[in-house]
Amino acid sequence: MSPVANSSRHAQALIRATVGPVAPESRIAAVDAVRGFALFTVLLENMHLFGADSVAWNSTADRLAFAAMQFFVESKSWTLFAILFGFGFALQLERADAAGASIVPTYIRRLAVLFALGAAHALLFDGDILMLFAELGLVLLVVRRLPTRSLFVLAAALLLVFPLARLASFEERPRPTEADLIAEARAELEWAQRSHVYAVGTLAEVAADNAEAIPADPLEDVATPESGLAVFAMFLLGVLIGRSGVLRDIPGNAATIARVRTWGLWLGLGAMAAKQVLATTAGYTVFTEQRAGPGVQLAGDLLFAYGTTALALGYAAALLLAAQTRRGRVVLAPLADVGRLSLSVYLAQTLMFTTLFYGYGFGQAFRLGPLAVAGWATIFFAVQVLACRWWSRRFRFGPAEWLWRSLTYLAWQPMRLERER
Repeated sequence: MSPVANSSRHAQALIRATVGPVAPESRIAAVDAVRGFALFTVLLENMHLFGADSVAWNSTADRLAFAAMQFFVESKSWTLFAILFGFGFALQLERADAAGASIVPTYIRRLAVLFALGAAHALLFDGDILMLFAELGLVLLVVRRLPTRSLFVLAAALLLVFPLARLASFEERPRPTEADLIAEARAELEWAQRSHVYAVGTLAEVAADNAEAIPADPLEDVATPESGLAVFAMFLLGVLIGRSGVLRDIPGNAATIARVRTWGLWLGLGAMAAKQVLATTAGYTVFTEQRAGPGVQLAGDLLFAYGTTALALGYAAALLLAAQTRRGRVVLAPLADVGRLSLSVYLAQTLMFTTLFYGYGFGQAFRLGPLAVAGWATIFFAVQVLACRWWSRRFRFGPAEWLWRSLTYLAWQPMRLERER
């Protein structure tokens, strides 16, 4: 079947659909491939939170590995994931409108189940994003009928909050030398290895400590680039992409997607390069104490906020176009399998890396640097790719997706794929 016919089949399936679970054959494989790619970047970034993001790891190999993660992955991971969530909402709204049904009852149940799954997940990993997605998903219901231009302006404005809030809270501090920062970071790692609950606690102690993260606070840390406001801005971009209809016929809109790819990659990579120049020459950093002044900080924050968004869109567009070629479809098919099982994969990733890091597992928290973490993340994801490939050939949904859909639609969903006779 040609790419055009395949895309048209997907579009017709979406229009015919009523309010219910999307069948596997009605999914857009190219979008699932983008989602699969996003899941690898989420895994890699999450695993750095257990000590690999420390400047104490200052060997050449570790510095290069961490610089690559910051340049290509940091914050682009959740940005892609959030855009895809907003896109999914737009599709659900379109399907509900086409069926003449209200999206509200089903969608609220969907978010309630997602929140419950996120709360359970947060007991194991306080970096959970599912609760925040569920909470902000409710706000999408409020703004869903706003004009397209209003949604775009709102998204752009929300991205400004982090740079301006951080500037407003700027305080002139002593500027430590790099040697002082490394020495302090090493002392912090040594303390964490001996005392942090993740390194030495039992499962019950970890859960009790992480319970403080429930529920997620969308307005917490607005002076950081990963606040709830920034996440909601990405939701809105996803809604706008869904409204545009460009992904209903990817081959027919290839020229538009190619422009997004070109501008997104060039602007995003350029912004990350400029940010790195500020880091090298003026001591600018995004998430840690820095040596830059307020002007440099504002410039770096603007580059990071808008550059990250541009680069995430560039990644997505590049993958969408690659998936339209025969070779691209073959190469990206494993990522599409992962993307179809995104919730199960996300939760399984946490089980994998917490077993590696936590004291009741292999106790490697705060002991692995950026290069080692990148290696483990690659191994974990490779295992998931193989598992998803096997699972997708036999079942309609992943286990978490099956539970989510069954509770959302108040009916147990068929699990096994029907074999053609």
